[in-house]
Amino acid sequence: MIEKVLITTWGNPFQWEPISYEFKYDSGYYSLESSSTLPVLVEAIKPEKVILFVLDTLANIQIKGKPDVEPKEFLSYSEVVEDVRKRIKWFLYELSEKCPNLKHMLESGHLKIAVAPGIGLFKNIRVEGDVLDFYNYVIYELSRELPAGSAEIYLDLTHGINFMPTLVYRALNNLLGLSAFINDCKFVVLNSEPYPQGFSKEEKEKIISETKIRIRVVEDRVVQPKPIYSRVRDLRFSAFISSLANGLPLVFTTFYPKLDELRELIDKELRIFFENIEISNGSVKRKVAFSDDFKTLTKLYYLVRCLNSNELFKSLPADEVSVDMLEKIIETVFKKIVRLEIMTKRDVRQILDTVNKASKKEGEIGDRIRNGEKLLYLDVYNFAKDKNLQREKKVDPRNFLAHAGLISDRIYVRLEGGNIKLSYGDPDEIAEISVKSMWGKF
Repeated sequence: MIEKVLITTWGNPFQWEPISYEFKYDSGYYSLESSSTLPVLVEAIKPEKVILFVLDTLANIQIKGKPDVEPKEFLSYSEVVEDVRKRIKWFLYELSEKCPNLKHMLESGHLKIAVAPGIGLFKNIRVEGDVLDFYNYVIYELSRELPAGSAEIYLDLTHGINFMPTLVYRALNNLLGLSAFINDCKFVVLNSEPYPQGFSKEEKEKIISETKIRIRVVEDRVVQPKPIYSRVRDLRFSAFISSLANGLPLVFTTFYPKLDELRELIDKELRIFFENIEISNGSVKRKVAFSDDFKTLTKLYYLVRCLNSNELFKSLPADEVSVDMLEKIIETVFKKIVRLEIMTKRDVRQILDTVNKASKKEGEIGDRIRNGEKLLYLDVYNFAKDKNLQREKKVDPRNFLAHAGLISDRIYVRLEGGNIKLSYGDPDEIAEISVKSMWGKF
């Protein structure tokens, strides 16, 4: 099943005015008078989930038509977030009066209001912090809320302000590129024509009554795989990141991250971030920013979430895997990157042929293979090919990449019930060379 998700960014909705929005979608035509594009998009797309990003700078914002709403004295950041959420929810229920599907999504919990860290000085509140806190928090929310399987993602940028549209688009572009390794992902970006401006009150009433604002599709594409290009301090996680970018299947299976471990690291940093938000005299001050590791870990978390939706990956990580398993992983993970699929399959097939040949040959190595003993692949290769190659003291990164990480003097082979199993002798050394092959240093 392909899940549809509608994502939108909102500035200050309490100053918007109603107008007719129209949207042509999937051979249908939809039109609705509203203060937002959201109702007509929900009616047209019928998403399984809506994710609405707003800023914490909306706390204590005055709601048009409700002058009796008193400003609040906040004692904690959670109270700031809850205040914004309540105000946005009130506005959404106002919108839903003409949109039954939107009301159903609100009442069934299929609409997520994500209050993200903003920045700026406003009449209602002052917020200080790093502008990229918004991006990092958005990618965190999306890593948990986006589908782990195939999906159609719709991003409406009509109502976003300042940095919001650019950074949400960037976050989605990065995350969907990871999902695309094993899923089918469609990404559609929407934006409406501008609201009429600069008219007198009399002119405006006439123009608004006669105008229909069209919502346009500004981008519609099938997402292609895009690996993570940043590293983290944990060598194992960085090695895994390198395995996906460079086509290293045995590195992939050896250093495959555990979802719980990633979640624990992310939640720890998130906890530190929120504990260091100071609330004083109507101001919010974020005293620490998210680390560089945070956004990479959240991307990695989403990638592993997607991979874990496939039964093939649920037995990972593994110190030792069969050739059959490696071939299935190659066909699943690298199928959309033809260069990597061809390269990795070639090296795995060569190992398979060499071990099979050695297992049928008379001699000490042949006997040890048939007895299920774990052997350095270089020794097996020399025996099968009548060679006398020597083990290198150091691994050449170019050679490591050229052979998909399956270099003969660093991997071990073992025959078990007709299956050939592969493993690394020194995983720490392999992690280091995987990182060096990607970033040039440890």
